[in-house]
Amino acid sequence: MACYTATHAQVNWTQYSGNPVLDLGVPGSWDEGTVFVQSVILVGDTLKMWYGGNSDSHIFNNNFSIGYAWSLDGINWTKYNGNPVMAGRPGMWDQVGIFHPIVIQDGDTLRMWYESFTASTPAGPGHMIGYATSVDGITWTRRDTPVLERGPAGEWDDSNMITGAVIKEGNTFKMWYSGSTGGTFPNVRIRIGLATSTDGINWTKYDDPVTTNAPFQFSDPVLPLGSSGSWNGLWAWAPSVLTTPSGYEMLYEGIDKPTGNGAVGYATSTDGINWIKDARNPILTGVSGSWASAIGATSVIKDGDLYRMWVSGLPDFFPYPGRIGYATAPAENPTSVEEPSSPETPGTFTLHQNYPNPFNPATSIRYEVSKQVRVVLKIMNLIGQEIQTLVDEEKPVGFYQVVWDGKDKNGQSVASGVYLYRLETKDFVQIRKMVFLQ
Repeated sequence: MACYTATHAQVNWTQYSGNPVLDLGVPGSWDEGTVFVQSVILVGDTLKMWYGGNSDSHIFNNNFSIGYAWSLDGINWTKYNGNPVMAGRPGMWDQVGIFHPIVIQDGDTLRMWYESFTASTPAGPGHMIGYATSVDGITWTRRDTPVLERGPAGEWDDSNMITGAVIKEGNTFKMWYSGSTGGTFPNVRIRIGLATSTDGINWTKYDDPVTTNAPFQFSDPVLPLGSSGSWNGLWAWAPSVLTTPSGYEMLYEGIDKPTGNGAVGYATSTDGINWIKDARNPILTGVSGSWASAIGATSVIKDGDLYRMWVSGLPDFFPYPGRIGYATAPAENPTSVEEPSSPETPGTFTLHQNYPNPFNPATSIRYEVSKQVRVVLKIMNLIGQEIQTLVDEEKPVGFYQVVWDGKDKNGQSVASGVYLYRLETKDFVQIRKMVFLQ
């Protein structure tokens, strides 16, 4: 029996003392006002960055373009003389401006997903995700239409689609994007969702079959907002995602209140859908009065035994010119422990549908505990016989996740079929079904 949460704990970050490492352009240049939201990849010994830039220092001015820079150490960057390498196209869906590039190397091809403004009002609804390819990172070929669009009215992502993180596993692309509802800042709420694709163009949003009503009728976020008033109670967005031996790890930006105090959080997952937020969040915060009182929108790579992060920062004075900084963290070994996902408080006891389902060889089960109590989580067959006990102990308030590896209490693999899993406390019982396939 396996019952664990893999925690890689990349939470001890050191910011470079000379931040920012990518500053505003010279007066009169295309990026003299702000540089904001970057994507960094390592190709050989060269770090390559694509970033959003604007001649206006107000980050909510939509007339962004995308520039390119390179570095050998991650600190000293050389901007391409011909910047910007991509800009809005007059008469096209992305005519107002483009930014938030996400770039991956796929064989000899560079693939980019970017966010475009289709409404000209600051921070207004209408953002969608476009796609482009390149062989040199400078000359890009774009599709004529968006590749990921907003959800229907009333859905959690009906206002804006925002690029996030993309990885390729085998023949499948996975994108952790951000979706918003609620119109304009500060009423807007932003959450992180997941979409998959076999070509990087045609995407399917993750849709939990358990949720059938708006705002989660057609798709579902995979990283929810924190509780009201918490550090990520308004926004959870702009993730970076890396693979780990046990699944995935994510760094993302959270915002707590209309002043926009952004900070960076950390989460882990075994399947890319069910995420556990680290109890120590936020793990990286800005400093009032510095170049970055609000900090977030990370781009992270693992380089040997070192994690390297480039992060966008905003000062606490109008008009909020963005700049890009740098931080590092040692790579730490994972531990195998079950732990609450965050200090935020769930409102009710809840047992979620397992994922994946059907499954082989293992599946994740999430549950929420709204008060300290003894919790029992068991696997049973259809006639109620106990197969395995995953949890039987006192639990504090929190969000939990366990993994069942399809084995009974004797360590033997169970037969293919339908099984029940039951969460029970003194005052609560919930049962769900799952399917194991040999």
